[in-house]
Amino acid sequence: MTGRAVGSGTGGGRRGGGGRSRARRRYPRWVPEVLARNPTYRRYWLSQVVSLTGTWMQQVALSLVVLTLTSSAVAIGAISVVSSLPMLLLTLNGGVLADRYDKRRILLVTQSLLGVYALVFAGLLIADVVAYWHIVVLAVLAGITAAYEMPASQAFTPELVDREDLPQAIALNGAAFNGARLLGPAAAGLVIAVSSLVAAFLANALSFLVVLAALVGMRSRPVTRHAMPARVGAALREGIGYVRAQPALVGLTALVGLTSLLVFPHLFVLLPLYVTDVLGARDVWVGVMVSCAGGGSLAGTIALLRGDRGDAAVLRRLRFSAAGVATGLLALGLARSPWLAAPAAALLSCSVSLAMAQAATTVQQRSPDALRGRVMSVHGMAFSGVLPFAVVLVSGASELIGQPTTMLASAAFYVVGATFLYRHYTRPGLAATPTSTFSGLDERAPLAGRPTARAH
Repeated sequence: MTGRAVGSGTGGGRRGGGGRSRARRRYPRWVPEVLARNPTYRRYWLSQVVSLTGTWMQQVALSLVVLTLTSSAVAIGAISVVSSLPMLLLTLNGGVLADRYDKRRILLVTQSLLGVYALVFAGLLIADVVAYWHIVVLAVLAGITAAYEMPASQAFTPELVDREDLPQAIALNGAAFNGARLLGPAAAGLVIAVSSLVAAFLANALSFLVVLAALVGMRSRPVTRHAMPARVGAALREGIGYVRAQPALVGLTALVGLTSLLVFPHLFVLLPLYVTDVLGARDVWVGVMVSCAGGGSLAGTIALLRGDRGDAAVLRRLRFSAAGVATGLLALGLARSPWLAAPAAALLSCSVSLAMAQAATTVQQRSPDALRGRVMSVHGMAFSGVLPFAVVLVSGASELIGQPTTMLASAAFYVVGATFLYRHYTRPGLAATPTSTFSGLDERAPLAGRPTARAH
């Protein structure tokens, strides 16, 4: 699918300087340009903010439901594992599907299913029959759905915006996620206090209606279909082969995997345990630390949103984020006061957010339209496929040698790994012009074979 053909029909493509100026004058200067002048993307982005807020609300309510059913750490961790395994096994297939079929329709199906799962949760709670196995089954179903939703969602954004607006759009997607990460838990606490746990699940189900309305209401636009291998295995090899042939993509994808392995367990899974056991702080500090981490993540995406877009700026941000990750982990490992740990958590989260958003942006920019879904599925696998094993590895190490020592070791390994990837893959890869190693991947035309045009 060609970004140029799509961009011209969304209402957000090039319409001349006068059109852009008029659109810009309707909104304050602090509103990003891609939101000001692209109504299709603006509606889709706002719907994502609402839906992601609902998702975080459900996440809070679900954790409370699980705690009423079991206090076993193994049982609680198993839910995370069973929801992640489908992502590990099926995300690459989801990338093939995203390249082969209409991404908007894939999102319509997957968003509908996720909304149905939220309604089922609410129904089980209303009937007062929810059991542990219900949660496991629904977690598996949600994981399967997400394996197909994630590549389609990531590959869909370039179809809504012009190529020069892509970095800003991807940064806004990250800002939506991190903003919802701050709003969702607060909204969940309010809704649960005023009403019940059921209300949080119902709110999430309703939030998916906003996304569905945005997707259904998008104006039809021509989308060029590209020929691709009929066999799934051959299509997968084509996408993986493209990534392997691009040093920049190898380096950035490996960086995402390294971050998932060494940083995410500390920041998102073991942080409450760190606050109570290592710092010896009261439970209220758990909320403070989570809020600091959420604010740091939002600051990281805003930094990318407002930053320069040249390759030199990209490399500078990657160096800064790597230094920030190492410094944040070291500070957390050495801190024994929550007053010192809170800013360290904010710095670490900001640096991780900046690195992940920059990696996703650059991979998107260097992905041909014909392979975008498969390339993004490989990129996504570097995160979702590594994370379940990372949690087990880091948790086990924390049990053996203590969480502070594990943090210090993680910082050391991260510096070594990130430096190696930067010097041998990312920096030389960004200096080279990305070229397709497969016939027919010219960005100026669809793949040779069966070029067709249709509307969503």
